Amino acid sequence: MTLTDETDQYGLPIPRITYSWCDNDRAMNRHGLNFMGQALAAAGGRNIWEQGDDTNHLYGTARMGHDRRTSVVDGDCRSWDIPNLWVCDGSVFPTTGGVNPSLTIQAVALRTADRIKAMARGRH
Repeated sequence: MTLTDETDQYGLPIPRITYSWCDNDRAMNRHGLNFMGQALAAAGGRNIWEQGDDTNHLYGTARMGHDRRTSVVDGDCRSWDIPNLWVCDGSVFPTTGGVNPSLTIQAVALRTADRIKAMARGRH
C-alpha cells in the first residue's frame, strides 16, 4: 500500500493498493496445486480441476490479541500503535479455521463497525 498525492474529503492521502505475484508466490501456488491434486487422486478423485489464480485465503500479518507485544490489533481490531486504525479482515486471525473464512470475516467487520460506532457515541 502506498499513499497517493491525492487527498480525500478530510484532507488525508488516498491509499493505493497494488497486488502482484512474485516468482516464489507462483512456485508455491504450483506446488500446492500439485500436492492437492495428488491427494485428491489418491483418494479416488476424478475430473480434478484447478483454479490457479486464487487458491487460498490470506491470514495473519495483523494478528489480533490481548498483548501489544505479541499482536498488532486488540480484541476490537484496533491498532495498538495507531489509535484511529482499525483492521477487519483475515489478517487479524491468529490461525486458520477449517472452512472458508468469508462469514467470519464479515462478522468481524460488522462487530468492528459496531465498536467504532459505540466509541464515537462515547460508550467505550
